[in-house]
Amino acid sequence: MSQSTDDLKAEFNKSVALLRTLRDEVRVKVHLAGLDAKEGWGKLQGKLESAEKSAVDAAGKAAGDVSTATRTAIDDAVKALKEFSATLKK
Repeated sequence: MSQSTDDLKAEFNKSVALLRTLRDEVRVKVHLAGLDAKEGWGKLQGKLESAEKSAVDAAGKAAGDVSTATRTAIDDAVKALKEFSATLKK
């Protein structure tokens, strides 16, 4: 083989090795992101369930009778869910 053929083959092998390394790194990152997402969702679910219960309890009341705490809990849950959803898009 000529020197240029050997160089091309070596460069190709380096590219293939880099491709494999990057693939493995991305695979690990995706796995960890999945675990982080599941953990975040688990933490968020309790907050959402509490806010939904407050909303159901308040649903039969007049708007003026709904407590500030209930409104705040629902607003906080909506905000937290939007933020969590945004992290999933990244």
